[in-house]
Amino acid sequence: MRKRDCMAVLLCVLLLTGCGGEAKTGEKFEGEVNTYEGVTMTVAEGTAYPGTVTVEILNTTDREIDSGNAYDFSLQKEVNGEWYWLETRKDGYDNTAEALIYPKGETVEQELMWADLYGSLPEGHYRVVKWFFEYREPGGHIDFLLAAEFDIGS
Repeated sequence: MRKRDCMAVLLCVLLLTGCGGEAKTGEKFEGEVNTYEGVTMTVAEGTAYPGTVTVEILNTTDREIDSGNAYDFSLQKEVNGEWYWLETRKDGYDNTAEALIYPKGETVEQELMWADLYGSLPEGHYRVVKWFFEYREPGGHIDFLLAAEFDIGS
């Protein structure tokens, strides 16, 4: 079974990397990430490929933390020590608006696939960026960005 799983992953990687041109960098990122205490997002070891990555999100607070689904994220590339947004290959795309709740103390995994939206990532240092929010009284919330870094190649 293990060999079959490895073959399936390899086939997916080959298909995803063959989905057209490489992602292009856009505007420089001027904001801050990972400033909200008690909520982290990290890349699961061994899951970064040119068209996909799996992130692990952990909420250690007593507050309700929410975010969008596995299609609700952006990518950035590090160039000369600065972060730049990657441009999408499409002007717009469809995504449902469901919110996911991250319960306290549970690690939630999300597999993020971007080959259709960004193309294949060439060798480099990247991060996936995702908006989160702390739910407050009806109509109130605090927004924050989490980012998880990963390398392609090298």
